[in-house]
Formats: sequence, structure tokens, C-alpha cells
Amino acid sequence: MASKVPSVTSPPWSLATKRIVTLVVLGLILLVARQVGAITWTAIAIAVLLAYLLAPVVTFFERRLSFIGSYEVRRTLSVVLTWLLVLGVFGLLIGLVVPATLVQLRQLADDLPDLVESTQQDLENLLNKPITIGGATVVPWEELSRMLGTGQDDAEGAGLTASLQDTILSLADPALGVLGGAVSILVASVFALIMLFYLMRDGPLFSDYVISGIPDSYQGDVRRMIHELGKIWNAYLRGQLLLCIAVGTATYFAALILGLPQPLVLGLVAGFLEFIPNLGPTLAQIPAVLFALTTSSSTISGLDAGLMYAVIVSLTYIGIQQLEAIFLVPRILGHSLNLHPFVVLVAILIGSNLAGVLGVVLAAPMVATIRLFGRYLRGKLLDEELFPALPVVPAQQTSLIFRVMRYWLSKRFPTMPVEVADPPPSDLVPEPGDQRSDVSEWAL
Repeated sequence: MASKVPSVTSPPWSLATKRIVTLVVLGLILLVARQVGAITWTAIAIAVLLAYLLAPVVTFFERRLSFIGSYEVRRTLSVVLTWLLVLGVFGLLIGLVVPATLVQLRQLADDLPDLVESTQQDLENLLNKPITIGGATVVPWEELSRMLGTGQDDAEGAGLTASLQDTILSLADPALGVLGGAVSILVASVFALIMLFYLMRDGPLFSDYVISGIPDSYQGDVRRMIHELGKIWNAYLRGQLLLCIAVGTATYFAALILGLPQPLVLGLVAGFLEFIPNLGPTLAQIPAVLFALTTSSSTISGLDAGLMYAVIVSLTYIGIQQLEAIFLVPRILGHSLNLHPFVVLVAILIGSNLAGVLGVVLAAPMVATIRLFGRYLRGKLLDEELFPALPVVPAQQTSLIFRVMRYWLSKRFPTMPVEVADPPPSDLVPEPGDQRSDVSEWAL
């Protein structure tokens, strides 16, 4: 005898009940999210970011494997080939860059005591000169020694040297904190590998599943939001990788030409710090300026260690930054991250407190994302246009050399078009049952 299916007898919820249940559910979600450890969120963030960065490579292999009928098999093979390619590239970089970097780091460690001693001697000679202020004559080195609790009877300023060494060693704690954060990210990346595999294989299906759970009247808005978010994160993540490579390479050759020690290390530092917007390029030139103050140029005769050499090095770094801002940033990043430097610096401070190194790196795109959601809410609240078009930057009159260089670079770095806020074409929306290889094909 077949059992009778029980019928639903509860009445529809009132508007007040729906609001209360929604607030309770959101409160429970926030409470659970606060209890989740930072390493778990780091693993999730790393998996999502890597899956997004590698999505075009997976799509490339999937299109080449179109002769395989099964979508699951084709997608899985594409993910495996992508992993093999990435591991091969990393292995090649490790084999070529790491040995040379270790040699230069070892040389830097050997030269560091001499550099510190030379810098201290130059500083002592500079500060031993008396300065007359009004009717009083002050010797800065003696005042500094007295402030640090050392006297003139100390042999060769040993007391002051010890105090300076203690001060330098006290700076090691923040460095150890950054190192511990890097180790935590490395551990989290191990946990993220499995999530990364499933995100790379089933990412488009997962996106379609999320969109299908949204009310029909808002699905178009969500697709347009994904389109706008894709422009922001695609411009930042993939574009920032290109900028890091370009700036690191330019810094390496500039250090070689100027005769700075450890040019490969300086290039790698400049490339990695390029991920920190606005602040990173300024931090990258600090070790180069210190080298210029303490060592003479190995390629340019007569360019001795001192202030003039440091000014030349600093101007070279500033020139690289300006060329990057004029030629590369508009063509690689586009206008999706048109943020004021003050806003970016505030976001970096907040991101470092919330998520450490990862928060610093992702501060700019997160602010752009929040701005996009805020613009959408403003449009809904005030009945304005939800996604207004970005203003077109007027053309400026420039010199012939500038126009020639811009034309040459435009052929190699095509300018990202600024799209008008029109409704998404119907052919961008996947039909039911249509297995898209990558959500970016219709979202971007």
C-alpha cells in the first residue's frame, strides 16, 4: 500500500515574518563567519584567486580538446594540463632565478658588515661637524651619544654602536611577523589545492547554479554585476602580473646600467612590491638608494657613493614609475581602478589589519568592488542609472616623440575599451543546458 504524501498546511509568511527570518539567518551567517579561523579564509581566498587567474588557460586547453565528447572529461583534462603547465613554468623560474638570487643574497650577506661599518663611519664624520644655532654650538654626534647613554670615553664609539645594533635588532620582530604570515599563507595554499581543482573544473557550473537561485527579475542585474566585477578583477589580478614583470625587468636593467650591487634582487623586490599600489614603488627604491649612499657605481666611472649617486638612482626609479603610469597602466589596468591615492592608502591600512599581506595586496580591487555595489544601491534607492558609463578622458596635445612611443606601445598593448552601460546582449546569456567553458566568456 502506497503511503500518502503529507500536505503542507502552513500559511504564507507575512512581510514582517520574512524580514525577521532574513535578519536572523544573516545574523547566524555572520556569527559563524566570525568563528572561522583566518587560515581557512586565506585558503578559500587563495583557491578562488588562483582559479580566476588560471581560468583562461583552462579555457584554452578545453577548446583544443573539443574532439572529446564528454564535458567532464574534457574539463578535467584541461585542468590537469593547466597544472602541468604552471608547475613547469614555476620549475623553470626556480631553476633560472633562484640560484642566481641565492648567489647575490649570499654576496649581500658577506658585504653587509662592511656596508654597515662604512655607513656608520660616514654618519659619524657627518654628525661630528659642529652646528651653531644662535649663540650655542652643538655637535650632533655627541648629543646623540649622550641621548643613547654613551660617553666620549667609549672606545671608538662602541657604546653607540651597540645601541644602534640593538635598535636594528628590535626591528626584526615585525620581519618575523611577516615571515610567519608568509608561512601561514603557504600552509593555507596546501589546503586550497583540492578546492582549487574543483573550482577550476566546475567554476562555470557553480556560477550558473548561483545565478539560477536568484529571482528571475534580478538575474540580469547579477549577470551585469558579474560583468563589471570581471572587468575590475581581471584588470587588477592579471594586469598586475604583467606590470610586476615589466617593472621588475626594467628595474633589473636600470640597476645593471647604474652599477648597483645585487641588480637581480632589486628587480625582484620592485616586481613583488608592485602589487602594493601607490606605496609599493616608493618602498622598492629604498634599498637601491641605500646601496647608492654606501657603494660606488661599478659601471660608471666617477660616480662614487654619496648623495649625487642616490639622487640619480631615485630619479631613475621615479622615471620608471612615470613611464609605467603613462604607457602601461592605462593599457593594462584600464579605468576600472580609478581610485584616489588617499583612498587606496586607507584601504591598505585597513586590509593589513584585517587580512595581513593578502589584505594589502587585494586592498585596491576590494575598494573598487565596494564602490561598484555602492553605486548599484544608490541607483536603486534614488532611481538613477545603475551602471553609468565612465567619462572619456580628453586627448592631450603631446610631442612627436611621445606620440611615436604611444603608437608603438599601442600595437603591443591594445587599450582596454571603455564600455557603455547598455543592457547585456541576449547572446551573452547562456541558454538552458548550454555548457559554457568559462563564465568569463559571457560575463566579461
